[in-house]
Amino acid sequence: MYKGIDAYESLKQKQTKSKIPVFVTEQTTITELEWTFRLFQSCMQENVNHQLKYDYLSLLLKETKNNMEKICHHTGVSKEDIYPIIFDSSIPRKYKDLAIKHDRITIINQIATHPQLQPYRTVLYPALFQRKHPLTPQKLKLFLMYLDSGYELNVNSILALQNFNQIVNLDQALKCYWDHIQFPDTQIMEGAFYYKGDKNSKINVRL
Repeated sequence: MYKGIDAYESLKQKQTKSKIPVFVTEQTTITELEWTFRLFQSCMQENVNHQLKYDYLSLLLKETKNNMEKICHHTGVSKEDIYPIIFDSSIPRKYKDLAIKHDRITIINQIATHPQLQPYRTVLYPALFQRKHPLTPQKLKLFLMYLDSGYELNVNSILALQNFNQIVNLDQALKCYWDHIQFPDTQIMEGAFYYKGDKNSKINVRL
């Protein structure tokens, strides 16, 4: 392999005394996706650190457009073994499946692990997958601002989800704010002002 494979040669020159792991295959040609399948499979078999598994799995999800069935088929790894790598254990299985399907892995983990959001997960999970106006990172940030301001949401109400949607409706919130702005009474004044850059300036500005 030495002097035959560029990547191996470069590593060997930099780390002459280190062992460099390689993956040998009988295939004469192999795609980058196939390599990633093999590498992830090897990671699972050798029980390497969690971050490396996560990185390769993230690549596979991106390259297969979140096709979990394809990943399982080509790696021989089951969903039950894959899900703990990318999901917090507290997330219900049905929401894990939906998160994969709709590409909501990052935000659902944020909901699951943020201490301030734990009392509201029964509302936030459904909000994440509702057809109209689904929960987004921007809306989640707005809801956290709502909580930080001292407000609460009654998750036991039958209108909890509807109320939540109103809370994070930024357009509605701004309209309500604008409707209640009270401008002070002003009196139009007329006078002369001078240009600050030159104390001798006689430029007149009328209001």
